[in-house]
Amino acid sequence: MQASYQVLLRDAGFRCCFAARVLSRGGDVVFPIGLTGAMLANGYGTTQVGIVLGSSMVPAVLLMLMGGVLSDRFPVRRLMISADTVRFLAEGVLVLLFFCGQPSLAVMTLLTLVCGAAQAFFQPGLATLIRHLVPGRLREGNALIRTGESVMTFASPAVAAVIIVLTGPVLVIALDAVTFGLSALLLSRIRITGRARPETRPGVWKELAHGWQEFSSRPWLCSVIVVFALFGLLVFGPFDVLKAVVLTRRFGASAYALVVAAQGLGSLAGGLLALHSDPGRPLRTGAAMLLSFATVPAVIALGAPFWLVAAAMLLGGIGLAFWSVMWSTAVQTHSPVEAMSRISAYDVVGSTGFTPIGRALSGPAVALAGTTAVLLGGAVLTVAGCLVLLALPAVARLRSTENQVPNRTLRKTVSSSDGRGL
Repeated sequence: MQASYQVLLRDAGFRCCFAARVLSRGGDVVFPIGLTGAMLANGYGTTQVGIVLGSSMVPAVLLMLMGGVLSDRFPVRRLMISADTVRFLAEGVLVLLFFCGQPSLAVMTLLTLVCGAAQAFFQPGLATLIRHLVPGRLREGNALIRTGESVMTFASPAVAAVIIVLTGPVLVIALDAVTFGLSALLLSRIRITGRARPETRPGVWKELAHGWQEFSSRPWLCSVIVVFALFGLLVFGPFDVLKAVVLTRRFGASAYALVVAAQGLGSLAGGLLALHSDPGRPLRTGAAMLLSFATVPAVIALGAPFWLVAAAMLLGGIGLAFWSVMWSTAVQTHSPVEAMSRISAYDVVGSTGFTPIGRALSGPAVALAGTTAVLLGGAVLTVAGCLVLLALPAVARLRSTENQVPNRTLRKTVSSSDGRGL
């Protein structure tokens, strides 16, 4: 297995993609920590935090399908660089506004909307880029990237905790902005050349329809997305907000950062486990591992002490990371490369489209049922959703076919510092 690491990391293009994703992940993890701390310090409450955190996902969902079409029509690398640059600038403005005083809720929401719009033109091309960089080694590539991201998920909250103690939470937001800038620079060093895209292509709506046909013709894909759409609305959306608010108020911002670091450590373990695993039925194994996430909202709801919350976060991180690798590899290996970005866009829209609604409704849900009921409900629904996935034959029986990747129109990969190509 060590030889597999070396083969992947010897490729300059994969190294740049790996470093870009690792840095960006580190920033993504600490951004809600810094933003939540900064907003609470400026007198905002749970509902306002939920609105701002959830607003970034609204344009991401609305524009994701268009991002998928554009990523299949134009060089994905250039779209991803442009998206990272926009996010670098938007979060930089947010940092300046916090330093100058208390930014209004409307301005913070607008800037996070801009970041979400940029994400819509970044995310669909990522699966295509990885597929071109490491064809035939997708599980190892996805697992290695996930492992690197997990290291940052573990390390960056610890750094954030130190920053918060020394300077306050605003510089944590600045850290996320810097990671987007570095990611853009790294992606600019990747070059992929080969077969050119055809000069004439169908219209946008026809391409969307073709992407939908490819997506909907795979029952296992549709089934998982339906379950994760409900997860986004009823589990992940409310949990994202309540986790930040409840644990920040209970333990403090720096201690909350350490709890998030525990989840990162679990993600590291889950990524390494996936890297060394090659289950014949990856989604069945992944869904079984995902059951561990139910422990996280349960222990928070029950007012568990710091060490038990950290332990649950670690266990949940293992399950989430393992599932993520198995899922990403299954999508990439069972999808035609010429429609990869559009299928990825439908995947992201379906699985995350209801999450901003769940985040925005977290405050009213707490007012209606109470924090404990909302979190315990999320734990129960996590178990129920995983059991549904395990019971569906199309999901549970899906086999690993990485060695049979549909390589129609797959192009040769060449990595260098030149900016041409993909």
